[in-house]
Amino acid sequence: MYGVRTIYSTNHRKELLTTMKLICSKSNLLHGVNIVSKAVPTRTTMAILECILIDASANEIKLTANDMELGIETKIEGEIAERGVIALDAKIFSEIVRKLPDSDVVIETDASFKTTITCEKAKFNIVGKSGDDFSYIPYIERNEAITLSQFTLKEVIRQTIFSIADNDNNKLMTGELFEIEENHLKVVSLDGHRISIRNIELKNNYEHKKVVVPGKTLSEVLKLLKDSEGEAEICPSRRHILFRIDNYTVISALLEGEFLDYKSALPKDKKTEVTVSTRTMIESVERVSLLITDRLKSPVRCVIGEDTVKLFCTTTMGRATDQISAEISGDQLEIGFNNKYLLDALRAAETDEVRLQLDARSAEGGRRVFVPRPAGAPAQRNVINVSHSVYCSRTSVTTFVKHQLVKF
Repeated sequence: MYGVRTIYSTNHRKELLTTMKLICSKSNLLHGVNIVSKAVPTRTTMAILECILIDASANEIKLTANDMELGIETKIEGEIAERGVIALDAKIFSEIVRKLPDSDVVIETDASFKTTITCEKAKFNIVGKSGDDFSYIPYIERNEAITLSQFTLKEVIRQTIFSIADNDNNKLMTGELFEIEENHLKVVSLDGHRISIRNIELKNNYEHKKVVVPGKTLSEVLKLLKDSEGEAEICPSRRHILFRIDNYTVISALLEGEFLDYKSALPKDKKTEVTVSTRTMIESVERVSLLITDRLKSPVRCVIGEDTVKLFCTTTMGRATDQISAEISGDQLEIGFNNKYLLDALRAAETDEVRLQLDARSAEGGRRVFVPRPAGAPAQRNVINVSHSVYCSRTSVTTFVKHQLVKF
């Protein structure tokens, strides 16, 4: 269980109070509703899952939504006049709250789950459901919570999430590998065309753990994280993972199966190295990409000379060329690449300069590995590995090229 015990429960209380009255500001309520609504399923055969649970049975107001794969819970400030629990249809409840005046909101329920929502002169009467029927999110004990700053976790997710697969052909590719070993966290994503790897050092040592977290979950976690040194917690268990950020708790089912072997795709050596301004490279690729559309696909080709990099692209619309200065060592060559993949990698590298590295042609299949690496960065801290078939080198052959970005 990786030292974290998961307790499955559909009812955390022996008896749920059937009446409730609470008062809170519209802004607090709306913010909480917007956050948890991300875990409300768009289609389900279980009507209770289409609800947001309002739990004021203790000394705090909690909002919860759960689609059985992703659960989000948040606490909001307010006054509890009478303790209770109610489940309200998420769509109608969120629309009501959104249209209320900017004032205090009073929510009252009776024993038959009839709910009255009042704000100044506006008043709504809707029918809720028993909180006893709500599917509570799994409880995960935080015995060995992994702590890191919100800024770091936000950066890690942002720099890897763009290379997860956007379809379900391989379910594991729609998530990211989180691997903890001693005081290191490694996050890996891939989509069959590129691999992103981000390594960070943790403050404490932890037991070895490997889990695959759905991309949907990480997208929602990313929205909650701030650019601050405030702490975030990660608690993985055998089937679920918990993220705790300020007053928010996100619990997600994990993707089952063995994550793909990505290490064999990483380069072993380099043959050519180019050091160039990140911004200059991005702007040049964007310029020559203007002739590429969804209908007119074509690789951007890059000619690496003695102290310049020439970029050009040819489609049926025409031809675009550009040239930038660079520091170059190793062999001169010509290589083509997918413009979107390279731009994604360069934009994730938040450094002034990157080093573009190309390994020697491998004996089997004539593959090349293209590596943009932030200048002065440790060798294996972050990697974005991109694969694409392109026209390459000074021959008339189409080769399979792998591009890779390594960031600090």
